[in-house]
Amino acid sequence: MADLLVPETHRDLFTGTTIMLSTVNSDGSIQTTAVWSLLGEDGVLRTSLSKNRQKYKNLLANPTATVFALAADNPFRSLEIRATASIEDDSDKSFLTSLLASYGLTLEQFGAPGLEPRVAVTFDATRVRPSG
Repeated sequence: MADLLVPETHRDLFTGTTIMLSTVNSDGSIQTTAVWSLLGEDGVLRTSLSKNRQKYKNLLANPTATVFALAADNPFRSLEIRATASIEDDSDKSFLTSLLASYGLTLEQFGAPGLEPRVAVTFDATRVRPSG
């Protein structure tokens, strides 16, 4: 499984930046949204989603996801992660608080989105494709 983690060479693409998360809509079309993420020291990628958003509903119905990160200074350097999403309730907002801290924010600074019911999503990689 070690080869299905974010490689050291590309971990900076997930540090304090916005990444793209694609999920499958009920009609089979793709929905892509910019999200923040938290890359654990274990090389596993996670994000926080509101239960009020379509992205969460899509993952409940079909946990297939693709995460894509692109280097701001080099359009040929990127990382794609194809994954199955695991969803855990974050009712105490502990994961959201950790994620926000990695972006230099507190739950209070995050405002209204932080008041919504939240889940923590872990991306269990089935394929990791670095380039550049």
